[in-house]
Amino acid sequence: MNGAPRGLAVLADGCHAAFAAGAVAELARQGRRWGVVLGAGLGAQVAALAGLGEADEAARRWRRQGEQGCPLLAPLAEEAERRLHGLEGALPMLDPWRLPGWLNASHLAEHLAPEAGGVPARLRQGGVRVLVLSLGVDRGQVGWDSLEAMETGAAFDALVGACTFPGGWGPHRGADGARRWGGVGLLAAAPHEVLSLADAWDVVCGFPVPPVEREWLSPSLFEQLQRRDEVAAAEAVAGWVESVGERELTLLAPTASLWCRAEGRKDAELGVEYPLPWERNGELVGRLLALGAAAARQAGEAGP
Repeated sequence: MNGAPRGLAVLADGCHAAFAAGAVAELARQGRRWGVVLGAGLGAQVAALAGLGEADEAARRWRRQGEQGCPLLAPLAEEAERRLHGLEGALPMLDPWRLPGWLNASHLAEHLAPEAGGVPARLRQGGVRVLVLSLGVDRGQVGWDSLEAMETGAAFDALVGACTFPGGWGPHRGADGARRWGGVGLLAAAPHEVLSLADAWDVVCGFPVPPVEREWLSPSLFEQLQRRDEVAAAEAVAGWVESVGERELTLLAPTASLWCRAEGRKDAELGVEYPLPWERNGELVGRLLALGAAAARQAGEAGP
């Protein structure tokens, strides 16, 4: 070991970020502190808050999402139907040629609004590096953006871009006109050199590693996109585990046995019941927070 700081990676799309938030908050309660934090997908916000020393705040926000029915992940079609309720004969039609994603970008902006000001300065003050992953759509490049090294507005654009994911939201166009798109599926093409920034890592994934079978996946394009990215991300993380070398790596991810214990049923099926990020995930956020916390406690009991 060369005295490098401990690292944290938070990797999750959609509702899976609730699992990540629960796990990271529990790790922080156990006394874990990180000098380098990586974030991909909606996990990027959990990563930023962890870097600021506010892991509990990330869990609180997802707990509130659960209590409110998870408006963050409410599909546009559902919102349109609700607004048209009572208008006899009215049927909302979404334009597939103009629809950037299944979810409402204004809800994402509201969810991330507290991070719009002061994050880079606070990270620099705390001596923490936070890197978030996105695709520069116009440049065609996948890379990590260091929030602490950016101006406030640029850092917020980078964070929002990292949190968007295919099927959920379209690319985020920043103040400079550049478009960024995020999601855990980018891990397959992400530079691995960032792992050298720390000697020990806590890697928190909202998805199972390795991937589990999902025989009952619907044929919808939205769910198929999420499944593809989930598998690509799981394979990328498995590659991290294999290539870690002498570094310490603790992987926290949902497993079949953990899911059965959390649900209190021996016949609970992770591949069928563990949610993909679609419109009914709001009712499951509380369970995912608890599952993440349970995974962190289990890791703490096992020791480094």
